[in-house]
Amino acid sequence: MTWLLPMAARRPAAFRTHAAVRACVVAASAVLAGCAMPPLGPSEAPPTPGPGPMPPTMMSTPPKLAGSSWYWLGTMTPAGLVGPLDPGAFNLEFLDGGQLAVQLDCNAGGATWQQSGRTLTLGPVRSTRKACPAASEAERFGRQLPLVRSAVLSMGLLQLSLGDAGTMVMARDPDWKLRSYDCPNGAPSMLVALGRDQAVVRWRDESWQMKPQTTASGVRYASDTAILFSRGNEASLVSQGKQVAGPCIARR
Repeated sequence: MTWLLPMAARRPAAFRTHAAVRACVVAASAVLAGCAMPPLGPSEAPPTPGPGPMPPTMMSTPPKLAGSSWYWLGTMTPAGLVGPLDPGAFNLEFLDGGQLAVQLDCNAGGATWQQSGRTLTLGPVRSTRKACPAASEAERFGRQLPLVRSAVLSMGLLQLSLGDAGTMVMARDPDWKLRSYDCPNGAPSMLVALGRDQAVVRWRDESWQMKPQTTASGVRYASDTAILFSRGNEASLVSQGKQVAGPCIARR
């Protein structure tokens, strides 16, 4: 697996800019009136038990969204983590005047947004309807956005709550990667988000922001109180000098 390394962009340069997205926002109500995403289907909230939505941490704060841009890393659902292979293809840009520019893989779209503290409401997404690759998560992304109820900023990551349907996790940099690990002995799953020079680890109701450290084998990230050891598809978490989770196996 190469999830620790930045993923090379696989889209044409045109998709790296937001000009087409902004244009789509301006014309959304007139040109794309028939392109609204369909309502969320049962497949988005499967009954299969899993790690469940990711609640905000004690360090979270209401984000200042106006003028900011975020990339979708994935969504923690009751059945586990789902998300794109390339976060750079899925973007939200919170424009002034309550307009939201949306990039859904090969499609550009728009919606409205309204924020009051942690409460966040996103209007239905209207977009172009190009045929993206079969493995694209564009439809799922577009259907989840109108379910957003609140937003918090924690350790540099934006968490958008979908209520019982899960939590979307977003970053300012598309090079971030999000991975879920199944841990042994019935322990809760571990969620790890990796940036260029840091890792955010969440297990049970605790979160740690860690920095990379050089080791002879594998990869290690550390904070003042915890250490994450990673090698291949396995990861272990040490807190207060004691291994509390692991070896956990990557689900995605």
